[in-house]
Amino acid sequence: ELDGIRFEEPTPNFFSFNNPYGACRKCEGYGKTIGIDEDLVIPDKSKTIYDGAIAPWRSEKMKEWNDELVNKASKFDFPIHRAYSQLTPKQQQLIWTGNKYFRGLNAYFKELEEQTYKIQYRVMLSRYRGKTTCPDCKGSRLRQDASFVKVNSKSITDIVLMPMDECLAFFQNLNLTGSDEKIARRLLMEIINRLQFLNDVGLSYLTLNRLSNTLSGGESQRINLATSLGSSLVGSVYVLDEPSIGLHPRDTQRLITVLKSLRDVGNTVLVVEHEEEIMQAADHIIDIGPEAGTHGGNLVFAGSYAEILTDENSLTGKYLSRREEIEIPAQRRSWNDFILIKGARENNLKNID
Repeated sequence: ELDGIRFEEPTPNFFSFNNPYGACRKCEGYGKTIGIDEDLVIPDKSKTIYDGAIAPWRSEKMKEWNDELVNKASKFDFPIHRAYSQLTPKQQQLIWTGNKYFRGLNAYFKELEEQTYKIQYRVMLSRYRGKTTCPDCKGSRLRQDASFVKVNSKSITDIVLMPMDECLAFFQNLNLTGSDEKIARRLLMEIINRLQFLNDVGLSYLTLNRLSNTLSGGESQRINLATSLGSSLVGSVYVLDEPSIGLHPRDTQRLITVLKSLRDVGNTVLVVEHEEEIMQAADHIIDIGPEAGTHGGNLVFAGSYAEILTDENSLTGKYLSRREEIEIPAQRRSWNDFILIKGARENNLKNID
């Protein structure tokens, strides 16, 4: 209390952004606010500060802000010739906060806001406004003091930002003693089980605060699979449409293990799939054809994987048994137009060219 902060007794609602009591005061539990959007201010993160990475500082009049940083960068060892995406988080933050040698982007936009009686400054500000991560909760959507409560030096904010595999390791290695161990025993078992299911369906790279509308169809289905495993339902029918979409081939066997687990506890699992490994693992295969669209719709085959390999009517069986093959063309078609992707880095992508 020496610094004036008054701490409240933690309750379950304290850690829920769906409850007004636990939601961040600034963004009201949304995680984003309308403010200066970093992606609009620095649209091309492969550029360096020297080459004009900061969009609003490129004009003739505003270039003085960029020049101030470039000319004085050597005094505090700032790498102006390094791409923005390769700067450390601390260096990126410094561009916004500034220091005693230069005024940062925060000071720049504050100066613009003080002159909004001029229409040109209002227009300029509107170019760089958008939905941006809440500065108070850093996107966690929880009130700031929720991060002051820590278990094994980790706050709830730290945990939800961990990849699922790291999160699982944290709880598996969490050592509690005395009454804490008794209170948390059942909770830890449930948490570890659910995290284990999510890892088993190939989602170890996701974080717990990942928004559902950023997930692929396959990822969403696999999350639902993990939820079903955790609920221990029996006697149900699961219909899955290509759950292997977006899944790395090395994780296909893990998905098959999960599907078999659902089957083994007394459920029926119906999968629409084109992945060969999943077809090999199926108890029963139904092939609809013989071709696609209006040329199909008929039952061509029903039986085991071994039987479809020798079936004469199934095109699927002929290709699976290598009796039919799509030959690699001796000469590829020429092309004129193309899309070049460089430095893709969003969600799971890590600076891919």
